[in-house]
Amino acid sequence: MLKCSNLAVGHKKTVLSSLNFEIKRGEVTAILGPNGAGKTTLLKTLAAILKPISGVVYLDGRNVYEMNRLELAKKLSVTTTERIDAGYMTGFEVVALGRYPYTDALGRLSNRDVEIVNECLKLVNALELSDKPFSQMSDGEKQKIMIARALAQEPEIMLLDEPTSFLDVNHRVEIMLLLRRIAEKTAVFFTTHDVELALRICDRVLLVSQGKILKQGTPEEVLKDELVREVYGIEKAKFNELTGAFELFCSGKSKLHVVCGGGSGVRVMRLLSKMGIPFTAGVLHCGDVDCCVAQSSAVKCVTEKAFSSIKEETIKTALKLAKGIVVDTAFPIGDINEKNVQLFEVAEKVISFRKKEEFRELVDRDAIFVDFEDFRLLLKKSLQHL
Repeated sequence: MLKCSNLAVGHKKTVLSSLNFEIKRGEVTAILGPNGAGKTTLLKTLAAILKPISGVVYLDGRNVYEMNRLELAKKLSVTTTERIDAGYMTGFEVVALGRYPYTDALGRLSNRDVEIVNECLKLVNALELSDKPFSQMSDGEKQKIMIARALAQEPEIMLLDEPTSFLDVNHRVEIMLLLRRIAEKTAVFFTTHDVELALRICDRVLLVSQGKILKQGTPEEVLKDELVREVYGIEKAKFNELTGAFELFCSGKSKLHVVCGGGSGVRVMRLLSKMGIPFTAGVLHCGDVDCCVAQSSAVKCVTEKAFSSIKEETIKTALKLAKGIVVDTAFPIGDINEKNVQLFEVAEKVISFRKKEEFRELVDRDAIFVDFEDFRLLLKKSLQHL
């Protein structure tokens, strides 16, 4: 276990202070914060690359700054974002560098060392990269090799700086899953500014800003919309803890009311947000994916309890919002949400994604019938009139 006690870190000037936290085996922990918050500086201090301004870092009860380098390397590994010049070294040879705490004075690998290198390559799904020159690898392949090199040290704790930076989606997901597997036997601690990544794979997070830890705990406890937006200075998006994603939103007077449900309204609401068109939504049932998106992106979202029929006072609130243009996303209609049909009746204009015959069975009135592409073009042509 690694433990920080009243730690202050920085180069010549303190960037983070009063740090008290633990990194435990079997857990994935991330430190989040905006660029320049001191995340990498903290990582290098934990690895004894930098000396602390004050305070102590303990590893299994011992001061890491008093441990010799080889002893520390057997317990702790670090992977930074700094590019290494591996020359013509192969994937196997780069990973083998992680065995340096265990090799003889000439750096020769034993049979056991070779076995561990191959095991680490296999663990990160990189055996096929064993003979490939490191310089010819993609960013994702290089990252797997660097993680395998860190694993080859057989550490109790792995420290990684921005492990998914510069990676495409495929490799990003692969690294996320890899970190979870590694954490079964090793403590994993990494820096990131990716809130969505931290929410999905971490057991604990530290949110830092303004020179201190603002909050630490499980991702669900720490990563709340208001705090995340404050730390990152986000004004035009909200973080939804349920979906684990940021949603764009537009403030101002609503120009449309979206009636949706069952996931039918997600792309419609996101299109409106991308085009800068403020809208209201509802009635939506809590827990519905459309409700999650609407609560983060709509000017106002009228909601009802999950699995409950829409109450009279709830539909009255929605009716006040539906006097202008109403968008019907062709949401499924059942006993608990059938009152939403009333919103079509009071609207000045209805834009519907249903077939004309289906819509007319619900309400006897005219509407503009569209598919998604028609709707997008309609918004572009009519944006200045909405």
